[in-house]
Amino acid sequence: MGPGREAVDAAALLDGFSACLSGLGLPLARATTHAPTLHPSFRWVMRVWHPGTSSLALRRRHGIEGTPTFHGNTVEHVVETRTPLQCRLDGDGPLPFPVLGELRNEGLTDYLIAPLHAARGRMGAASWATARPGGFTPIEIETLLALVEPFSLLFEIKALDDMLGAVLSAYVGRDPARQILAGTVRRGDVRLMRAAMMLTDLRGFGELSDRQSPDHVVAALNRMFDAIVPAVEAEGGEVLKYIGDGLLAVFDADRDEAEARRAALRAAEAALDALATLRDGDRAAFEVGVALHVGEVAYGNIGGGDRVDFTAIGRDLNVLARVERLCKTYDTPLIATDTFLHGLAHALEPLGIVALRGFAERHALFGCRRTAPVEAPAV
Repeated sequence: MGPGREAVDAAALLDGFSACLSGLGLPLARATTHAPTLHPSFRWVMRVWHPGTSSLALRRRHGIEGTPTFHGNTVEHVVETRTPLQCRLDGDGPLPFPVLGELRNEGLTDYLIAPLHAARGRMGAASWATARPGGFTPIEIETLLALVEPFSLLFEIKALDDMLGAVLSAYVGRDPARQILAGTVRRGDVRLMRAAMMLTDLRGFGELSDRQSPDHVVAALNRMFDAIVPAVEAEGGEVLKYIGDGLLAVFDADRDEAEARRAALRAAEAALDALATLRDGDRAAFEVGVALHVGEVAYGNIGGGDRVDFTAIGRDLNVLARVERLCKTYDTPLIATDTFLHGLAHALEPLGIVALRGFAERHALFGCRRTAPVEAPAV
């Protein structure tokens, strides 16, 4: 209850607790925790500890509850029965759960798993296993079970912290989540940052919405974003906003502006390559316009009353929006400004010098020729 409170997260709690038990003479060969989480991709988080190592997190995707991996497993058993389960693994007799056979094959001799109770009916689990001949002693089992309740109290706190971080990252982005959890929560808490910016927009969205049901439209947008978002994140970008049928991503340029611009260009090209392999029903492919620009943005909390939004605003974002609209005019999927491309090696072709509505300066724009989309099966 002392050092455990100082653990930075659930993983550190498991590592410290397991190391402490081992230091007191408990012959642990393996320890795990299992907890539900709130995340758009993952339902459960399993952490596995072995002596002398840091725990490894295994994230289980939504739908695992209906698969053999979870159904008929020891975790499901203790969560449903709310009672501990001990199984001796030495010998060659039948075992009640398939996972126990795997642990026996690893040389483990005894296994204990117990439920971890939490608020609002949430349940998790923790397990311990040994490879010592003869397994755990009765007093060791009694000690572990006596420690389950105090461990579960701290584990719930750490798991909720982890869950909060996961929820915030999913809804506002990784960097905004870090800033919010660090205390950047007041309206008007903003910082000026230099950023390479990427804005996308789906062509023909009105037509798509008119001829398809809302659930089909949502599914189509999700397929499109599945092609764009991984490309952004792979280059270190932050998807800051979904704006209807498009998104705004930023690449922090405060440290190395040239690299941020290169990363944004790579992300845009990778996203367009991925989109070219998709089909939307009877349409050849998703036609998306992508604009790239670099400049200063105000990045932080903006809103009214008790409702704030972590977003970015600024003059250069308005330039970006004007440029994106020209993708249709020039019939090109990608346009970058001269400011963005300054000093970068690229294969984009000059489109012309334009005056953007509402801005005094003129920008030279560069784009790529539209190529025929790759034919692929519907997805």
